[in-house]
Amino acid sequence: MRKYLFTIIALIVATLFVNAQQVVKKVGDTISTIKLQSTKGDVYNMADHKLKGVIIVFMTPSCDHCIAYEKRISALHEQYKKKGIPVVAIGPYGDNEKDYPYDAMPAMKKLAEEKSFTFPYLADEKFKYTWLFDIRQTPKAVVLKKLKEGFIVTYIGNIDNEPDEKRVPTIKYVEDEADKVLGKSVQ
Repeated sequence: MRKYLFTIIALIVATLFVNAQQVVKKVGDTISTIKLQSTKGDVYNMADHKLKGVIIVFMTPSCDHCIAYEKRISALHEQYKKKGIPVVAIGPYGDNEKDYPYDAMPAMKKLAEEKSFTFPYLADEKFKYTWLFDIRQTPKAVVLKKLKEGFIVTYIGNIDNEPDEKRVPTIKYVEDEADKVLGKSVQ
């Protein structure tokens, strides 16, 4: 009897553990929206905007690689927002000022003001979207295409193939994907 009881308890615990694991989104998966606190003080909800798609960039104020990409990220936003695919940046540590003071909301607000970001810069809540898209370093991009209900993930990865801000990228992954979302052929 004890053996059966132990087996049943073990199965229940294992089932709860598996169900508690975060499901990671991959290319082809869908998401209903992203809704997070903005550096402007409001809550930004993608579902509230008329979009053809979204370029999400995970970035932090203290990351050297993110700093090197700031101009390119702003240029992406300017290039694609008019076409219906704006940039929305997410700070993975935005809600954790205690553990990440150089990357939390106050630092994000300061950066957004200093650099005059025209795109929303959102603070992730307990790494919800950072984990959802399996982001392990910054900057990383996710391209979403708008569907009737929600968005489909079309790309997760690097912005381009050149992390050195002094060099010109030869492959622009996010631009190529955004053009595909818009129905343009990519060479």
